Amino acid sequence: MKRIALLLITALMATSAAFSQNETDAFRYSFLTPGGTARFESMGGAFGALGADFSSLSVNPAGLGVYRRSEFTISPSLNYTRIGTEYYGTSSEDMEYRLSLQNAGAVISLFTAQGGTEGGWRSFNIGLGINRHNNFNTRWIAQGFNPESSLMTDFLNQANREGSVENLDDFSTGLAWDTWLLDIVDGQFFVDMLDGNVLQRQETISSGSLREFVASLGANYNDRVYLGFTVGVPTIRYEEESIYRESDVNNIDPVFNSLTFTNRHITTGRGYNFKIGAIVRLTDMIRIGGAVHTPTFFRLEDEYRASMRSDLELDYDEDFAQSPIGRFRYELTTPLRAMGSLGMVFGNIGLISMDYEYVDYTQMRLRSSSYSFSDENRVIEDNYTAQHIVRLGGEIRLDPVVLRGGYGYYTSPFRQGVNDASRSVISAGIGLRERNYFLDFGYSLHLTQDDYYLYDPALTNPVRRDTSMNRFILTLGYRF
Repeated sequence: MKRIALLLITALMATSAAFSQNETDAFRYSFLTPGGTARFESMGGAFGALGADFSSLSVNPAGLGVYRRSEFTISPSLNYTRIGTEYYGTSSEDMEYRLSLQNAGAVISLFTAQGGTEGGWRSFNIGLGINRHNNFNTRWIAQGFNPESSLMTDFLNQANREGSVENLDDFSTGLAWDTWLLDIVDGQFFVDMLDGNVLQRQETISSGSLREFVASLGANYNDRVYLGFTVGVPTIRYEEESIYRESDVNNIDPVFNSLTFTNRHITTGRGYNFKIGAIVRLTDMIRIGGAVHTPTFFRLEDEYRASMRSDLELDYDEDFAQSPIGRFRYELTTPLRAMGSLGMVFGNIGLISMDYEYVDYTQMRLRSSSYSFSDENRVIEDNYTAQHIVRLGGEIRLDPVVLRGGYGYYTSPFRQGVNDASRSVISAGIGLRERNYFLDFGYSLHLTQDDYYLYDPALTNPVRRDTSMNRFILTLGYRF
């Protein structure tokens, strides 16, 4: 099996240059920013005690019990992501635009015979559809002059650990050997530009999403207690291509001119989870809610390939080498999630809501029948921590127009001293609500900072990344 990277290359929804299933992959597919309709997005996702929105099926399924009529919704979205980087004093910026389907679903409301009486079960509702939670569409560039090390410094250390030419990795050091970037002199591995002084540049493009198909059942008891249960089937598709270039712009070395190291990989898979929740209407104004999500049990498959090209002042023919296509199947168990919610409804004037969510990322686990992942799971326990999430939202009703706003804060999932990757989400929106239809527009701005290492963190400075993701959602809904 390919080499497993033990060094923590941490970044929120970050990409890894090495082909390995590690803690970065586990976090990428465990971290969620719940998505769905424009109303949900514009109120910061704070719907745990409110319900009657299709997105709540993926947050607190008891919200399905609040529905009084059947409904169909569809929500196209436009995502614009800008990532600014700084690496050894050089700033760069790139951006990505992507259209997608954020939500599509239907709720069927089934009223019981006691629907008009004072007590008993008022209704049972069924919900089916899709909510998109994660967007992996990014494009970023990092460039800077590194006076300390080269990628080949890292490869030399790796080759020394591997011990011999026969043991070189087909996806890294073996490619360097085949393109004459790695050689043996007096029985010892040797590389040029060992101490750096090279211009380094990496371009990374990623795409894909994590979407969840939900099948839910909700119930309403006496318009006071609402219960819900969801079976979630999330699917993952993640594609990445990174092109790393390094060049001797100052002509320091008589042999080395430049190298290009390209990595491509695709991750696909699906999993399943269960969600259960309740909402209690204490008074006509105050509601409280709670929900628990089981871990998601994913089965994933990676397909990957690497290539290397060198430009050297040597009389040789082999300046390009390509690895075989690698494939690896493995399992990922994400952490359990728990949340509590408080909502206040002020009649026909408006409402405010708050959600608190707890998730412990030390509980992520990678597994495979052909590899133990003991080192990777230990790194997860040592470097990740529990995350606390607060989401706030509100709306003002100026019939038939509704104004909305929200805010969310996600604490860093990493232990202090490793990486600060806290996230803020600012949102706003407007809606038009009529008896049989509604039209909502929502906007959210996701802000985060993180550190990304092009290779061994002991050898190089991090790339400081500032990410802003802008999401525009339009929801069309019909009640019947």
